Amino acid sequence: MVRWATLLTDWQSGQGALYMRLAQAFRRNIEQGALAPAEQLPAERVLAELLGLSRSTVVAAYEQLAADQWVTRRRGSGTHVSAAAPRKTSVLTLRTPLQSASASELDFTIAVPLLDDCQRTWLKNAAQDGFQESLYHPLGLPELRALLAEQYTHGGLPTTPEQVIITSGAQQAISLVAATFLHRGDTALLETPTYFGAIDVFRAAGARLVGVAVGEQGVSPGDFTRLARQHMPRLAFLTPTFQNPTGTVMPPAARQRLAHALTELNLPTIEDETLAELPFEGQTLPRVASFNPAAPIINVGSLTKLYWAGLRVGWMRVPHSYRPALVQAKTLADFGGSVLTQYLGLQLLQNLPSLRERRRASIQPARDLLAALLREQLPDWTFTLPGGGQYLWVKLPTPHASSFTHHAARYGVRLFPGASMSVGELPDSFLRLPFTLPPEQLPEAVRRLKAAWNDFGQRPGQERLA
Repeated sequence: MVRWATLLTDWQSGQGALYMRLAQAFRRNIEQGALAPAEQLPAERVLAELLGLSRSTVVAAYEQLAADQWVTRRRGSGTHVSAAAPRKTSVLTLRTPLQSASASELDFTIAVPLLDDCQRTWLKNAAQDGFQESLYHPLGLPELRALLAEQYTHGGLPTTPEQVIITSGAQQAISLVAATFLHRGDTALLETPTYFGAIDVFRAAGARLVGVAVGEQGVSPGDFTRLARQHMPRLAFLTPTFQNPTGTVMPPAARQRLAHALTELNLPTIEDETLAELPFEGQTLPRVASFNPAAPIINVGSLTKLYWAGLRVGWMRVPHSYRPALVQAKTLADFGGSVLTQYLGLQLLQNLPSLRERRRASIQPARDLLAALLREQLPDWTFTLPGGGQYLWVKLPTPHASSFTHHAARYGVRLFPGASMSVGELPDSFLRLPFTLPPEQLPEAVRRLKAAWNDFGQRPGQERLA
């Protein structure tokens, strides 16, 4: 039911009675091509339990859709999308949360840093010198590429400026790599659970996704190698440091084993480092690629989590052998990103240690506050406190976490079901809770979560596991 939970995330935002809002949500999905002709809709009772509605409300919504010829209903065979229903080009059911929260909602679905007044002033002042030229830089501002190459080299991964390509955030980098290496029907190997943006990109490329389980210390190199030999993937995606969403960290010995395995397999692999600059204790671990600079690893980074998502400054460090294809992909995509934002990124990265410390100083107290509030008010929710990153991976004592996300929306809290971040099957018992809300909002957010949880537990059929 995770797919239906995702499709119907904002079903209550329509107008009119509840059954009309639900019908409108199905109509939107049919129009946009997210539901295919003849596709079966959930059984009335199952959908009612998922959304916390009466069965009669779901029946009324289905009857309205049938009256308007969006669906067909037949006793014994269920409700199906009508073959004659109007629709646009087929699109994916994106796992990426796209909807904006209302002013009254507290949003746990998107995790981005919030600018303060000091940062806004700095951006305005620093931007004054960013209008000095009007050239295209398809691969990025030369000074920024040189600085990143220097930082990679200093971090133990020898890099030349020619190996660095600036992108519009890490998401564009992932998309360009997927478009370059994947063809429809190919296999991609990803962690499970993992970053939903990567799942969406690889699915859009037509790839068959295979998941390798994330344990307490990240992905096991042995499991990864076994699955790679079994399924022969064309591309892999890994987040060894503060893995999204679990927060796990792969030990150095496992990184070394993985680097050698990737070289032996000759498997192009994205090493996602977007959270690697957010450690709360200790030193930053060496990259997987640093254990073998010749490994087929494409390192992807971004300023989004470190400073501000609005800059849209990301990058990839590519092996020499992959450079021609990725240079072509980037040039065809946009002729080069915004020079102004890259200039701002250059100024920020020239002071990376202070930038990292400022971000840590703002986010670590928020982590500690959210963890303390959850342990006090929702003690049957369990999690491991991460040593960095920006997420708590929380296990709920219920097999219906997706249904709870809809219930919590009634209390003004937007949540993202952890099962939507799975590749294959994952127990529907997890939530990814970022600790990026303003700290002053966290007590109210947890108060609402507690109220929603207590009410959820009283619903028929919602048996808790603890």
